[in-house]
Amino acid sequence: MKCVACNSQALEEVWTNLLRCKNCGTLQRPNLMEYYENIKGIYSENYFFERYKKRYGRDLSNDLDDLRKVAVRRIEIIENLYLRESTCYKCKNLTCSGCHVADFIKSQVKKKLLDVGCGSGIFLDTAKSRGFKVRGVDFNKYVLHLLPDSVRNDVVISNFFEYTTNEMFDVVTMFFVIEHLPNVEEVLKKVWGMLKHGGILAISTPNGRGFTASLRPKKYYSIIPEDHLYEFSLDGMIKLLERNGYKVRRVVNTGFHPERVTDSKLFVPFIGFYQHLIGLGDTFEVYAAKSL
Repeated sequence: MKCVACNSQALEEVWTNLLRCKNCGTLQRPNLMEYYENIKGIYSENYFFERYKKRYGRDLSNDLDDLRKVAVRRIEIIENLYLRESTCYKCKNLTCSGCHVADFIKSQVKKKLLDVGCGSGIFLDTAKSRGFKVRGVDFNKYVLHLLPDSVRNDVVISNFFEYTTNEMFDVVTMFFVIEHLPNVEEVLKKVWGMLKHGGILAISTPNGRGFTASLRPKKYYSIIPEDHLYEFSLDGMIKLLERNGYKVRRVVNTGFHPERVTDSKLFVPFIGFYQHLIGLGDTFEVYAAKSL
């Protein structure tokens, strides 16, 4: 068995049903397809709400404002990267940095964005408000009642592998999705075929070699959700993307949760400060381009 990220065979068992790559630090399940078949039934009607509350200790409804702020930040990163990867309409040069992003975005036909695993639809709604033509796909039919009215007709309920379209997209996003999908290389190849040249793939995912995993590995391994087939290290994710032809353009470390490291309220602020100082959280975002 090889590491799903870097193809190394140097895998060691670190917890029940959990292997760690000695080369890149990525975590993955043994007997992957068998494991997936055994756990995929957990995606029930209450899955989205229950998992969110279990992970963050509060209801999704309490976090809507913060989630929209995150969505805006992500869209702004995508807009800026798309500018760099595309031909400027003013000077006709590739990767022009001299023209304003807003002028560039407004001058073009609406950019097409596909959000895989769109969940609550908050990111889709935000992207649409910023001028993107959006499409969402999610295999869980129970997300339909979560969606804002503005994007309800833009979402298709389908397994991503079964989703077919003739559309080509400028942007494909997968926020906390890839760790749930078997056959990640097939996923990336399918996304490649959907992206225009110069298009952006944005991924967020837990960091299997992040702050908590590095400081308290056994504790971290014990709380990894059973539906996570992998938890990539940043190094492993970059290797996986580059092996499949993508050019990594930006990395953002996220998921600063000092309370996961200590039960002492006295030390939480100090650990939080240290996390931000070294820029290492429990999750990360990678923005990559389909670039020749």
